[in-house]
Amino acid sequence: MLARWWRAGWSVAGVLYAIDHHPDRPGEPRGDAIRGARDPLAVIGHRLAAWAGREGELPTAVQAVDPDERRQRAARLAEQLDEPGQESRGRIASAAGRQQARELFAMTRRARRAAA
Repeated sequence: MLARWWRAGWSVAGVLYAIDHHPDRPGEPRGDAIRGARDPLAVIGHRLAAWAGREGELPTAVQAVDPDERRQRAARLAEQLDEPGQESRGRIASAAGRQQARELFAMTRRARRAAA
């Protein structure tokens, strides 16, 4: 039932929003789609049918992010972090943490070999 929406590029958040809101009245929540329904799948299908061809009307916060756009954002962030003096504290701490983990692993390995 949801394959059509996934193929159209909808996100999970977009589908949930569409179930809870009508495109002609986006400010009014529609209420629980499942509680008290004899056929919940039919109710969900009916609610989604109102959105057919109208995915552009979904709020930006629930629209799916284009994979190309996601890659471009990641590239911009990587460029910002690679600039001198711009390395995040998390990366520094992670590098130190990785080094400590390597040393601990080597020490544990030596102790096991000595015990064997």
